[in-house]
Amino acid sequence: MREAGAGRVTLLDTGLRLEGHGDHGDLHVTAPRHLPIGLRGPRPSYTAGAEGRLAAFFDGDGSVLVIEAGREEAPPARLSAAHPHHGVAVPFVAAAGPRVAVSEAARAGERPSGVSLRDMAGAEVARSADCPSLHGVGRTGRVIAFGCADSVLLLDAASGAFSKLPYPPEAGARMVRNLEGGEDWRLLLGDFGPDAMAVLDPEAGTMRVIGLPARRLHFALGPARADTAFVLTEDGTLHAISTLDGTTRARVAATGRYALEGGAAVARPRLSAAGGLVAVSDPARGRVVLHDAGSLAPRRVLEPGGAPFDLRLVSLTGERH
Repeated sequence: MREAGAGRVTLLDTGLRLEGHGDHGDLHVTAPRHLPIGLRGPRPSYTAGAEGRLAAFFDGDGSVLVIEAGREEAPPARLSAAHPHHGVAVPFVAAAGPRVAVSEAARAGERPSGVSLRDMAGAEVARSADCPSLHGVGRTGRVIAFGCADSVLLLDAASGAFSKLPYPPEAGARMVRNLEGGEDWRLLLGDFGPDAMAVLDPEAGTMRVIGLPARRLHFALGPARADTAFVLTEDGTLHAISTLDGTTRARVAATGRYALEGGAAVARPRLSAAGGLVAVSDPARGRVVLHDAGSLAPRRVLEPGGAPFDLRLVSLTGERH
């Protein structure tokens, strides 16, 4: 949980744990709790976790703090981009060992235009300077993807090699700015202009553009069931769209109309998908509605009060004895 004004990233334990037993996994469920550690730095902007590590990027000085699961109370590893900027950092494990992909800007305060790969001591081991206006990152399988003005930059997390997936000729000024990746299907879902989505297949090197009937408020992809994209448009309609052929599988009126104007600080509906559910926040009504991921029928209404600004569904599948 990022608290930019306080210069702090607070860590939460979801209470879900899976213990492997060969042919099955035992599911352990406890109450969620705050972990007794916070990552501190100027203007935290982005966090990402993978393969037992979590990295937090701080815009104010371009620093990156990395902690390891099971050793949260140990001093975090500290890395740094060459210049402070609004950036991202993604931990992963390459064949040569743990690495962190860090966005890089040519000068302080500019938009990032490349990615450096750093080891846990902060030394640069590889770099791509070919991602103008970098914004957004997602992962599917061993591929980590970054949105760029002219393409999507792909990083093979095993080898550390970079490649590019170009946009279609008709893309114009549109670019991918946010990405989510699938686990069961090796694909990436991204926004593409205000009223379209993009489905990327890194292995095939293809990109499909799916038009929307209205401007998009938010989107989500359930990683374990990545054959369906969930998109909320400004008229308050929730859409379930096939990432395999672009057809609409279901739609339902989920919230009232929300304006896109007003900047990123305005509370608007957000989506999160996991465990066969799609959560839709409705800040104007102080509630979160859980929809069935197949039919989009409402299943449960949560009323936390206030104006929910963000949310995250988490799920884990296992056996309980």
